[in-house]
Amino acid sequence: MSVVWVLLMTAATAAVPRYDAPPTPRWLYDITRVAYTDLPNGVKNAEWPDKVIADLGAAGVQMMFSRVHNGADAPGLYWKSAFGEPWAGMGDRDGTRDVVRLCHANHIRYLAYYWAQYEPPALGEAHPDWRMRYAGGKPVGNFYCHNTGYHELVKSRCVELVNEVGVDGIFFDMFHAMGGACYCDACKAKFRAETGQDPPAKEEFGNPLWVQWRDFQFRKIETALLDINRAIKAANPDAALTCNSWNAWCYRNPGMLRQSERVAEVVDGLLEETGWYDTVDPSFFAGPLHMSFMNWHLAGLCKATRAFMWGAPSLPGWLQLGYEEPAARVATMLTNGAVPAHSVPGRDVLTRLMQDVKAREKYFLGAKVHPWCGLVVSEKSELWYGRDDPKGRYVKGVYGAFQAMTERHLPVALVTDRELETGLRDDYKVLFLPNCASLSEVEMQTLREFVRKGGGLVATYETSLYDEYGRPRDDLGLGDLLNAKKVGSFEDPVMYGGGWSPNRRGYLYFAPKHPWTTDPVVRRTLETRSVWDPAANTVSHVPFHGRMLLVEPRAGAPSTLLLHTAITDPATKKTETANHPAVVESTFGQGKALYLPADVSWSFFRYGHEYLGRLMELALRQAAPEPPPVEIEAPSIVQAMPHVQGNRLVVHLLNDCSSYGRGQNQAGEQLYVRREVIPIQDIRVTFRGAGWKRFVLVPGEKPLKAERTPQGARVTVPKLELHCMVVGER
Repeated sequence: MSVVWVLLMTAATAAVPRYDAPPTPRWLYDITRVAYTDLPNGVKNAEWPDKVIADLGAAGVQMMFSRVHNGADAPGLYWKSAFGEPWAGMGDRDGTRDVVRLCHANHIRYLAYYWAQYEPPALGEAHPDWRMRYAGGKPVGNFYCHNTGYHELVKSRCVELVNEVGVDGIFFDMFHAMGGACYCDACKAKFRAETGQDPPAKEEFGNPLWVQWRDFQFRKIETALLDINRAIKAANPDAALTCNSWNAWCYRNPGMLRQSERVAEVVDGLLEETGWYDTVDPSFFAGPLHMSFMNWHLAGLCKATRAFMWGAPSLPGWLQLGYEEPAARVATMLTNGAVPAHSVPGRDVLTRLMQDVKAREKYFLGAKVHPWCGLVVSEKSELWYGRDDPKGRYVKGVYGAFQAMTERHLPVALVTDRELETGLRDDYKVLFLPNCASLSEVEMQTLREFVRKGGGLVATYETSLYDEYGRPRDDLGLGDLLNAKKVGSFEDPVMYGGGWSPNRRGYLYFAPKHPWTTDPVVRRTLETRSVWDPAANTVSHVPFHGRMLLVEPRAGAPSTLLLHTAITDPATKKTETANHPAVVESTFGQGKALYLPADVSWSFFRYGHEYLGRLMELALRQAAPEPPPVEIEAPSIVQAMPHVQGNRLVVHLLNDCSSYGRGQNQAGEQLYVRREVIPIQDIRVTFRGAGWKRFVLVPGEKPLKAERTPQGARVTVPKLELHCMVVGER
């Protein structure tokens, strides 16, 4: 490693300490019923804003968004300001002050939607040095940089909105780093002052200066938001700052660069947008589980603040929908820990949605996803190991892990890089690292200490084989914990019919004496036979289509569960075969680690073989020092997400995979829309441990009679429509 690299990386890898943000206003934690109208305050028609806001108040809405600033799309502000001209179409009205007055009269908190970094061309003509620029100097459309005087303008407007106009908070949309930007004079000068060098003009993952440049762009967003948050809190400590998040769907989509997960530390809440999954990249994840993942990921980022989710309940072309699809999205948000901040699909439908939320909010407020298993979603692995193909190299494996745990009803909470850097926040029993390839020394030490003190850990494929910026290590950084050393690699990623090569074949070999071989799900796979096979035929080699790291245990005998590889020379037809462990089991201090060198979660996402999901479940259950707090007997399409609320355990049951229209989901052409709910009967929920005194079914708080079993108290939900909550109280 060169001296230059070491010096640059010493600066680049210095962990950003937790930001000292002002406290979140108490009232924001009590909000569960939100209307995201997306309407401009400058416009007045027959029923907006007067009648609309009155109806929202009558429906029980607690907080509302509408637009006070529409960027370049509407020159001027939707309020009378000392820091800019009002929109000409508003006339003598002051649209935002009218909306604030109406909201407060109807007992609704009001958040002002501000389209961040996006301004009319006139501002750029007056202040050309404020404009974002590409490396060649060309302006980035009508976007402006917060390392210039533009930041003070935005901050002054926000303080004015909070202090004089009377808004309860600010919501920033589009406040994120931009792909290929910003190379304005202010950014270049500030970067030069930090590093002594000019920023790199193009993306180069092997260049340590590029690492610093990307982190510089993330920190620019974070520090700008922190400064604005402090300013509005100085004007009114009860004012809230929320911001759009770009962290769970914007994986290198053109022109987009999502924020760092650190942004959750500088604002009072984040809002994500499930709706754009429908139109930007609908093929990436099998719907509707992508919506569950986005809500779960957002709630995990916002453990110390508030997570709000926007659902876009409209067809392409913005045709409004009826009740079923918006209701399913609202139920998905609640199940995974996010507050629904739905676009208003019609006041009649909105009223029903507010009733749905209100009927459940008693058991939602103050609750958090149960941390039995912490699924590590590694931002570093996405950015630096994933490089120019984060979906293919890394994210598909994350989705496969989440899908496997969801279908098997295992409690799963998000663990971020920041938690591994600054300290685990929750009492996790087992951590799951699906190909978390890029890990820092600090993160690896956190993992070692977690297992040493009695925690369980499951890791797959190339976990820890790269440093935090994607540079390969000579061997696994966690080799001591995982008890494994690398000896090679192998790929057989494509199934027959899709480019499959008969010259490279990978298999999982299940030895008769390995305990997982007798598992019913695995056994069913091994007993699957062709038409000419004898009735008693059982196979032991199962084709594995995916990526493998070939390893040997550092100590002890290798497992009898094996990765079998076969490579045939096309010319000589000679085949070379080899066997390597498919699992390495070890103890470390008081805890246990299981390492699966194959990329099983990536393969499960791509091909959906049931036995792969079961292998992940078996590994987690074996590594964990104790079983999950609840066991669910339900079809795999039911999402069961336990939440902790004081002495309560609240189990959300979501039947989100009801009937759809038929057609391929293509951006701009087709959108899957749920049209009816198909009920599921007799779901059984077993609460482990003693001391459970009362069980109720929500909504309605209907008592449930418990049956005592060796595993714990078991209750039965006779009929699940779209969503319900089973509440156990001690």
